[in-house]
Amino acid sequence: MIFAFFRKVNLELLAWPAGLLCLFLLDPAAGQSSLCLFKQAGIPFCPGCGLGHGIHFLLHGHWQEAIQHHWLSPVAVLILMYRIIQLARLELKL
Repeated sequence: MIFAFFRKVNLELLAWPAGLLCLFLLDPAAGQSSLCLFKQAGIPFCPGCGLGHGIHFLLHGHWQEAIQHHWLSPVAVLILMYRIIQLARLELKL
């Protein structure tokens, strides 16, 4: 029965909004451990470092801080929002 539910539900349509919600609720000042695999592996350079914090600040309306953390954060949010709308339209057959 559970497997039938997962076949009907588009998991990508659940994942992207859930990810944006988690980034919205993220507290950059809390000093939480990083989820970056590069950082955890000890690699000092990561092209995506700061993107999560940038998205957090962008979702809270702090554009300047968002761009300071990562200049692609507005682009990432636009792409994710477009994909969410695209998947929702396919799911609802609009």
